[in-house]
Amino acid sequence: MRFSVRGVSVKIDFLFAACVTFLMSFNINDEIRYAILFSILHEAGHLFAIALCGEKPDTVRFGIFGMTIIRKNDISQDYKKEFITAVSGPMMNFFLLFVFVLLYAFYRKDIFLEMAAINLIIGLFNIMPVFSLDGGRALESLLLERLPSDKSEKIITAVSVAFLVPMNFFGFYILIKSGYNFTFLAISIYLSVMLFIKNSK
Repeated sequence: MRFSVRGVSVKIDFLFAACVTFLMSFNINDEIRYAILFSILHEAGHLFAIALCGEKPDTVRFGIFGMTIIRKNDISQDYKKEFITAVSGPMMNFFLLFVFVLLYAFYRKDIFLEMAAINLIIGLFNIMPVFSLDGGRALESLLLERLPSDKSEKIITAVSVAFLVPMNFFGFYILIKSGYNFTFLAISIYLSVMLFIKNSK
């Protein structure tokens, strides 16, 4: 499905629509609903930063692994702007974390602590310096501003592998321990495959 909003092309992949439909067909717990909401706000942080940098998204795509923002002027145009837009998503989650911790301090309701924890997890995961994640994009922009592209790519690959190896092992551990939860393992494998594809080009 594709449509346009204020000149921005919005594309919704079939798998994304199918997953949303599947989730809505079941009585999912509140934690998943909160995670979806804060993930949307995470992406809104990126969009807000892009607007502050004077740019405009060309395409916003909703896929199986979340929302992807495609711009006419990409990372090669301005590394400082790329760094700002990359970290703005996790910073949104850390800001929400701070807000919910304050709310918990005043009202002592466990729901605020739960929301704070979800934002902490989303923020920490995305800020990791792994290719395809926000932290990887931020690291890439910092390196490309100071080093030749070939050396930057080697550093990004090495750092990504250093994080992905334990992530995959941890994903297997969660799967074996729970007997059914393969979410973290699937994400780790996906990131590993994306890194492999990038380096095989």
